[in-house]
Amino acid sequence: MQGFFSKLSSLFTKLSDRTDGAPIDRERYTDELLSLDMSFGIAERLLNGKETPGKAPVDTLKDRMKQILVSAPLIEPKCGILMIGINGSGKTTSIAKLGKWYVDRGYSVIVGAGDTYRAAAIEQLSILSDRVGMDMVKAMPGVDPASVIHDTVMAYKHRSKDVVIADTAGRLHTNVNLVHELKKIKSVMTKAMAGDKMATYLIVDATIGKNSFQQAKLFNENIGIDGIIITKLDGTAKGGIIFTICDELKIPVVAIGTGESAGDFMVFDKDKFVEELFV
Repeated sequence: MQGFFSKLSSLFTKLSDRTDGAPIDRERYTDELLSLDMSFGIAERLLNGKETPGKAPVDTLKDRMKQILVSAPLIEPKCGILMIGINGSGKTTSIAKLGKWYVDRGYSVIVGAGDTYRAAAIEQLSILSDRVGMDMVKAMPGVDPASVIHDTVMAYKHRSKDVVIADTAGRLHTNVNLVHELKKIKSVMTKAMAGDKMATYLIVDATIGKNSFQQAKLFNENIGIDGIIITKLDGTAKGGIIFTICDELKIPVVAIGTGESAGDFMVFDKDKFVEELFV
C-alpha cells in the first residue's frame, strides 16, 4: 500500500508517535489533510474532537476515522454487477480486476461489452477478459448497449455462470442523455436478472480529488449506487476524498485499485484501512 497510503500514513504516524505531551499544531495538520483532498469539516472532526478518557489519543483518532468510513463486502454470487463511471476512470481495467478476484475464488464470470460506442473499448475488454479467464458477450460497434447487456444476462443464465459483469460507456455525470441511457441499461439488466442479486458499482478515479464527490453524488441521485471502487491509489492520488464520499453520501467503498496489474486490487475494509495508515 504505497502512494496515497504512504502520504496519509506518514502524517498520522507523526501524530501517533508523539510522546512529549506538547499540544498538536492543529492548523498545520489541518492544512496537510486538506492538501490530500479531505474536507475541512472532516479534518476538524478528526483533530478537534474531545479525547476519550482512558484511551490513547491515537486510538481515539482511529475510532473517529473508522466512524466516518463506510465499507461493505463485494456482492456474493450468483449476481450481476453494473459498472459505471466517466471516461478515463479506469473502468475497463477495474472490470478485469474484479473479474479476476471472482475467478481466483473459483467462480465463473461472464462480461458484457456494453460500451458499443468505441471499437477500441470492445477490443480492450476482450483482451483483458481472455487474460483473466472470463467469458464475454459483444456486438458490433453502434449496437444498442442495453440489448448487449440483455444478451449477456441471458448467456449468464444459459451457461450457468456465477457472476455477470456489465460494462458501460464512460460518460460525464452531467450529460443528461447518456445518464438516461444508463437508467435504461440498469432497468433492462434488473429485469433480465429475474430475481438474482444485483449491484451497481461506480468507478472513482482518486487522482481527480474533489470532482469525484460530485460524480458520486449525481450518479447516486440519478442511477442509484450500491458501492464504489476507487482506482489509481498508486502514487500521486489525493485519496482523502474517500472520507468525504463516505461521510456525506453514506455509500460504501467495496474495493480499491492500487496499480495497473490485474492483481493490484483488494476488497476495502475500513478497519484494516485505518490501521494500515498508522503502520
